[in-house]
Amino acid sequence: MEWLKQLRTTSVKKSIPGLLLFVIAAAALLFFSKCYGVFGMLSPKTFSELTPETLNGAFVDDDVPVIYDYYLEEVKTKNGRTVGTVSRQYIIDLDDELYYMGLYAHDGAMKDANEMMQACEKALNGELDPAELPVYHVRGMIRAMTEEDLGYYREYTDGLDMDEYFLPYYLEVEYINGLPIVLSWILLGVAVLLLGLGIWPVIKALTGGFQKQVRAKLSESGSLEAEAERAERFYESAPETCGVRMDRNYVFFQNGAESILLRPWDVAWAYQSTTQHRTNGIPTGKTYAAILRTMDGKQYTLGMKEAEVQTLLETMASTLPGVVLGYDKELERLYKENRNAFRQRWEEKLPELGQTRGFSGGGSL
Repeated sequence: MEWLKQLRTTSVKKSIPGLLLFVIAAAALLFFSKCYGVFGMLSPKTFSELTPETLNGAFVDDDVPVIYDYYLEEVKTKNGRTVGTVSRQYIIDLDDELYYMGLYAHDGAMKDANEMMQACEKALNGELDPAELPVYHVRGMIRAMTEEDLGYYREYTDGLDMDEYFLPYYLEVEYINGLPIVLSWILLGVAVLLLGLGIWPVIKALTGGFQKQVRAKLSESGSLEAEAERAERFYESAPETCGVRMDRNYVFFQNGAESILLRPWDVAWAYQSTTQHRTNGIPTGKTYAAILRTMDGKQYTLGMKEAEVQTLLETMASTLPGVVLGYDKELERLYKENRNAFRQRWEEKLPELGQTRGFSGGGSL
């Protein structure tokens, strides 16, 4: 069974590039979106737990005791007219009025923030008992203000001569690292999915999952171990033509990481596929592949150069005499409607391989 172990190693090697690609994609997504910040939700902080040194990057889930005013408003305009408010940035207490910071509320969070600000204003003017202030609960990540936002913040606080107490951070309500919390979770899920898509083929390769078809084909002829030894001798002796090994007993090739083993009479039809690529309607090149269609209705696409496709088809013509070569629409129709015609052709050609195998009738080619 050493041959199967060798195939497993080949599958692992062919899975590595895909793993690297998915890992790079996941790492790029995590790096640029910073969606990993959602893990801060697992251990949220309250304002009282934070100090000026521990603010940046902290995820807060707590009540805001006081909103004083807003220092920045982003509006939406149409034809030069304001048609709505997109966001507001407010000044709030961090701790018992010693330190202050910003609160960044987007459209969905502004209603409650505005109501809280108005209630606080009434309380400061003696129009509302402080005990009757509403509870304004927020959650979100604290981050450093952007340079532009900080400019507006300092413009508002400059006349107070208390810059050291107005900290250059804001809590962005329902946001993490500049992204909505829901979107951050979705992006994190996508990153995990990308990692899974990269890791799964490697796990499958390590456990021999890409040799499942080979083992099933070997088992059709009796003892798996005995047939595997026979197939291994074929693999070592049969010449390889453009990635495909074939003789009168077997046909073998790698379809990506998956190992494929067929009996010659399993292959019904083979032909060249040519794909013309265009950019903005302008031809940019062609790619080629050898298409193998089997008796059980499966199709294998083996990408290679045009000359290699022709070399492979020529080799198949001499090594696998029962395979129908070349494409036309009538063969496509016949393959879909009456595959027994392809079996009949192999029945007639098997003696050339020194083989005998019974097929059901049903037409001929």
